[in-house]
Amino acid sequence: MAGWGREIVTLQCGHYSNFVGTHIWNIQESTFLYDENPAAVVSKEINHDVLYREGRTMTGAVTYTPRLVTIDLKGSLNTLKAEGVLYDYHTMEDIKWEGDVTLHQEKAARKNQFLSDLDTQGMQPHVKEEGTSNMDSQSSRESDTAEFKGQVPPVQVSPGQQQESKQAKVYSLDESIDVWSDFLHGHLHPKTVMVIKHHSHDSDVDPFGLYTKGRSLMSKRDVAEDIENRLHFFVEECDHLQGFQVLVDFCDGFGGLGASLIESLADEYRGKGIMAVGVAPGSFSSSTLAMDNHRLINSVLSFDKLSEQSSLFLPLSLASSLWRKVGSPVKFQNVHYKPSLAYHTSAILASSLDTATLPYRVAEEPISLSVLTEALGNLGRKVSMLSTSFPLPFPNRGYLASVFGNYTQRPPWVPLTPHTHEGTAQPFAQSVVIRGVPAGRIHAPGRQPQNALESCRSVNEMLRCYLTGMYPRTLSSGLCINQPLKTAAPFPHIFDPRMSQEGFMEQWQRREEEAVESLPMMTSLQTSPAAQEMLTHLVKEGSKVDIRKCHGYFEDGLERDEYIETLNRLEALAHCYELCA
Repeated sequence: MAGWGREIVTLQCGHYSNFVGTHIWNIQESTFLYDENPAAVVSKEINHDVLYREGRTMTGAVTYTPRLVTIDLKGSLNTLKAEGVLYDYHTMEDIKWEGDVTLHQEKAARKNQFLSDLDTQGMQPHVKEEGTSNMDSQSSRESDTAEFKGQVPPVQVSPGQQQESKQAKVYSLDESIDVWSDFLHGHLHPKTVMVIKHHSHDSDVDPFGLYTKGRSLMSKRDVAEDIENRLHFFVEECDHLQGFQVLVDFCDGFGGLGASLIESLADEYRGKGIMAVGVAPGSFSSSTLAMDNHRLINSVLSFDKLSEQSSLFLPLSLASSLWRKVGSPVKFQNVHYKPSLAYHTSAILASSLDTATLPYRVAEEPISLSVLTEALGNLGRKVSMLSTSFPLPFPNRGYLASVFGNYTQRPPWVPLTPHTHEGTAQPFAQSVVIRGVPAGRIHAPGRQPQNALESCRSVNEMLRCYLTGMYPRTLSSGLCINQPLKTAAPFPHIFDPRMSQEGFMEQWQRREEEAVESLPMMTSLQTSPAAQEMLTHLVKEGSKVDIRKCHGYFEDGLERDEYIETLNRLEALAHCYELCA
């Protein structure tokens, strides 16, 4: 059904979650249209009204911002103002003070080249493309009382116009990004950014490293009311709210805060879908026995509550293992990333999440968040996993039939969920998305079909044929869209030099002043027997910890019996993934 626009509210709970979320919003904004050029019709495959809201400022300017609440600690924003970078209609010189006044002005934090360029390009507010709004945004327009300045994107052009524009600037940001706001490309609403002032980011004195510290925060009246007010602002302007997608750092105190938040959502918004995405970095800057135990205990408690209270829980990390000892990083063909950089690892997770969530964001015949989570979380299997081909290994002069033909023994993707692997076991259910395959690159023209794949006439038909052959006993759904994944600045430069700007492999290297601007991709969001291995391993390692020696948890209210009951529930959850004989 075209124009279907049931809204979803997004929450990001934790510093690494905000890294992932920032990449997601940057990717989506790179597909926005600002004119009616027919050449840009491909961008209309995605219904941005699902995640974005239209508003109007006091000056009448139209804005288009994420329907988002993001939570982080004091000191985590760098140059971004916590109130969302509001427009100031009066400069310091315009303000008239009475009496003797001493003005103390704090030195502004230094911006990297990307943010500096955004400030100097004379950027305009987001303007919604005409004729695409699917909801009555009058309430949101009336409720907006201020506008934004600072990190806002320049007016973008359609793909047809980009061919005539000058070469996009290539940024090297690896050494200049410390926090997620250092590469934030677009607007945020004033209600979006919430800073927890009870704790400081990266504090050695009072680290926010325990699940119970986060859980205790929700019992503080000022924190609970602030979150509730921000959430209600976005929810109450929705005409047809279908649910929430929540990103949570499950290895530290944000696991407790996120779990309590999702429990509140489940209680207040019964019947709405809740997709909980737990994320963890690919590596940790420091590690001691106590830190390893804390990460393990936090994961035990988070996995239990996030899977119990949400419609579906999806744990993600580029570390192959997390409990006790952090494992080796996940490897991808033709990608060279640094596991120690959150800027790199979060880009890969964000690209995969952006692709995997397309089924409920496409403009034509979307499915609802509830339908997707219920299909995957059937029979109590509420812990899912995500696999990705980042990118789909596609030669510049190759065809999709030959790409699939190279992966008849194993799929072309790798798992992003720790402690899982692609084995011979068939998934119970999966939602597969493929994007960015050119229409004329399905199979070689004029060639007699050599197999079932080469007999297919469309990407959609070929995907169904491939999934049926690979997973004959799996309940599979497939989605194909033309639009590739956009990797425009400030996406990190992590691709092989032989990859073209369109994400296809060449025999020669691209020029240094050229960056990869888009990728063909494929993801599989699935419920798989492999989750049993992850949960069983978590229970085994968690049982080895003497919780009585971890005094910080008891000071915040955790009891030994509660921890043992949590392990028992996770063990029972693991049994849900046993294969029937």
